[in-house]
Amino acid sequence: MNDKRIYLKLQNLLFPEGDKFETQWSLFYRGERMRYDKEQGVLCIPKYHVVDFMSYLNSFSLHKWKKYTDIQEVKLHLNLRGKCCVRLVGYTLNVHNPVKTVLAEKIFTYDEPNEIVMYYPESESALLAFEIETDSDCELFEGWFEGAFSDENQRTVNLSIATTTFKKEKFIQSNLKLLQKDLLDSDDEIKDHLWIHVIDNGRTLIPEQWNSGKIKIHPNKNVGGSGGFARGMIESMEQPESITHVLLMDDDVIILPESIRRMFYLLRMLKPEFDEYFVSGAMLCYEDMSIQHEDVGFVHSNGSYGPQKNRLDHIFLRDILECDKEYLDRQYMYAGWWFCCIPMQMIKKNGLPLPLFIRGDDVEFSLRNHAKFITMNGICIWHMGFTYKFNASMELYQVHRNSLILQAVSGVCPKVNFMNRMTKLFRARMLSLDYNGAELILDAIEDFLKGPEYIMQDLGEQIMKEKSKKNEKMVDLREFPDLDIELNEVYQDPPRNFLRKWLYRITYNGHRFCFESVLKEEPGIVAYDWSYSPEHNFWHKNLLAVNPDLKTGCMRVLSKDKYRKLSKRYKSVLLKYKNTSAAVVEKYRENKDKMTSVEFWKGYLDI
Repeated sequence: MNDKRIYLKLQNLLFPEGDKFETQWSLFYRGERMRYDKEQGVLCIPKYHVVDFMSYLNSFSLHKWKKYTDIQEVKLHLNLRGKCCVRLVGYTLNVHNPVKTVLAEKIFTYDEPNEIVMYYPESESALLAFEIETDSDCELFEGWFEGAFSDENQRTVNLSIATTTFKKEKFIQSNLKLLQKDLLDSDDEIKDHLWIHVIDNGRTLIPEQWNSGKIKIHPNKNVGGSGGFARGMIESMEQPESITHVLLMDDDVIILPESIRRMFYLLRMLKPEFDEYFVSGAMLCYEDMSIQHEDVGFVHSNGSYGPQKNRLDHIFLRDILECDKEYLDRQYMYAGWWFCCIPMQMIKKNGLPLPLFIRGDDVEFSLRNHAKFITMNGICIWHMGFTYKFNASMELYQVHRNSLILQAVSGVCPKVNFMNRMTKLFRARMLSLDYNGAELILDAIEDFLKGPEYIMQDLGEQIMKEKSKKNEKMVDLREFPDLDIELNEVYQDPPRNFLRKWLYRITYNGHRFCFESVLKEEPGIVAYDWSYSPEHNFWHKNLLAVNPDLKTGCMRVLSKDKYRKLSKRYKSVLLKYKNTSAAVVEKYRENKDKMTSVEFWKGYLDI
């Protein structure tokens, strides 16, 4: 038996570098802010201070490394100067309370920069970290966690990054420079096992500025995320090197090359039983950088989508531990394609994405593959726009049309009644005077009923342009100076008495069996997005739909004519669905293999 060990640098210590991170030091270390010398790359720690590196980005997930690999030993390396005590600590979560254990500590005194090495003893801790308590001014230059493994368990990993961009040159070029500097030009092993494919749906990048043996720009038609990622998978599949994993990433994100590096070494030492697992990176909020939106999502029983974990704020120790613990699997789980690493064997075995243009392609792909997921603190990106935007054409049309399609094609989510959700949403939008939103839901059902031939045509961009015309035109709230707008109340749902409930229902909020004279002249104030509050809606001639975060709004006007036309159309669409949906679903199912084939996608993409 081979008892030879190998030692790998698994996780580099990260410092708050760059404009976006310098005010976010709590993601890197806990305690008061320390001065970071950018030119020297040094964290300066004053005398008689404690810096705690039990943070989202710098703690080490021992329990996950033990689960997914055969890690045998963990060492901490630090390069520092000064007199200080380095304390090795471990943390677990006792229900909701963090429990800290001091594992070892040692005092060091160095007048010049010196590397120290400390061994973590065997521990049942979930997360490992360390603290530095100074007796003099100290400087920390670098640090890393090193793991010991059995030599016979290592494997070759060739990683292809496939990112799709559409006119987001600032983000994509910044990320390419980072990846080039920190990974491709590094002396790390990953540089020989990493390739990058940029699928340029906007055709705005100049390939000659970037193309090399490691980076390739692929000008592409605007075929949305689905088409872009399908192209990236095909290019990865057909490149000369034998790619083992494809990492799908969005373009409008802030990345940490270290996240990719950590994932690479995890994959290098992965136990065979986890060969087919996806690595799902967390999406944190660009606008509020300590807030985590999602790492793994799931389809709810009511047909909506959301994160597996509750909202987490990585300023808080409990949330860091909560995020990294193992969660029970839910039905219908998926990994979003802002950062999703897929084994190539799964792509070859089960095919490419559906041609959905955007939204739902990642959900269907995960569910079709019966995917299992690995998540880990520090493997993440920061995504912009998810916090403060609601796009009706995307959320009401695209998401719901594609929900019906993914269920029809792959038979996934059999217990979820998407049509029930859509009929409820139609009613809520009508009662909130959002007639365009109600119309988009009917469009979604009608376009689903057009069958697979409709989505197999290159119509995605045209459809989105057409549907986006129905989005509400939001304006600055200062254009409504006469209104008393209480933004902190729009998401509240005040109680109603029986009479008001009955009047609301029987008159369909003033659309029928109701004299216009009884309706209030002063506009009601409602939320512009998913929120639905009957009391805020009740019997107003106008409703001002507001975005409290961006301080914008749109005035909705009650229209009995639109109500009658949409109600008539609603009945017609539902009757058509009842009579034809079974045959349409069968056609989708019959075309599944064709729509997910390389041959189909090459024709669709004109390659």
